[in-house]
Amino acid sequence: MDLNESEILIKIRIGNTLNSKLLNAGDTYYLNMRRNSFICEILDSLYEGFSDESLLEIKKYRLYTKNMIRLYNTNMVIDTFTDIEDINQEIYNKGENVFYMLIT
Repeated sequence: MDLNESEILIKIRIGNTLNSKLLNAGDTYYLNMRRNSFICEILDSLYEGFSDESLLEIKKYRLYTKNMIRLYNTNMVIDTFTDIEDINQEIYNKGENVFYMLIT
């Protein structure tokens, strides 16, 4: 199997919030996704865990890398890796599997 077709654990952390009744800063959500998943696929999977007001709120947020680079729907998870040939453990050690949801 191609390394980029394999799954990796993605962590999405809420970085800030305007309404702590709906979303808590610091909460982390875990998703198993393919390394070559598009950001829009990650967001769709994340949104499945929300409903009603919380869903409307989380959709106002944007996704960023740990280096605060904004990710767009057409980006892929592998776009955020410094070396796409790294095995998952190396990605985890660098924290490149951690993303932040921020409202700006």
